[in-house]
Amino acid sequence: MKIDIILSAVVAVTLIAFILVDRTTVAGFTETFKSLERQRIITSNKLASAKIVYENLNHVRDLVQKNMIFPGQKDSVSHETIFFDFVTSCVNDLKMKLVSCRPVSPVVTGAITTFGYDLELEGDFFSFGELCAKFENSRRIIAVTSFDVALYTAESGGAETGLLNATQSGNKGIRIQMHVNTYRIKKESTNES
Repeated sequence: MKIDIILSAVVAVTLIAFILVDRTTVAGFTETFKSLERQRIITSNKLASAKIVYENLNHVRDLVQKNMIFPGQKDSVSHETIFFDFVTSCVNDLKMKLVSCRPVSPVVTGAITTFGYDLELEGDFFSFGELCAKFENSRRIIAVTSFDVALYTAESGGAETGLLNATQSGNKGIRIQMHVNTYRIKKESTNES
């Protein structure tokens, strides 16, 4: 029985000593842990900022490549085809109807070539706003230079199912006529001696 008491006392003393050593050692690391956590947060924020800058630089690179004509560059697909594909995919995504898309003769002013398009669309106000947002976020520079919006009802010829559904759901069907411009900038070759 004496051995049990001695062993219990040794275990209790060892446990108390271990707890005291642990408390004093960990208490010394508290400031180190706080400092490491601050550094982790700062590094995490810097990485997030670097990712945003990287994505923005890629977007700028894409803008330059999509809107500039470099010397000797031959486009495999015409500018009009690329624009028409973009508009039709946007209109389809937004459940709008593209009535017409008429290109206007390009205008060359110095190094800038302006391609104009007259568009006629049918949809609702929300879709029109979303379409303008898609134009703004496009990789091509697209400027809406003018637009005209008119209510579009079944009496005025809007018998298409999508417009009737939009009108029945409480959204107003509208007809949009707009003129948009896209641009290509010719990079002038520099002759260095």
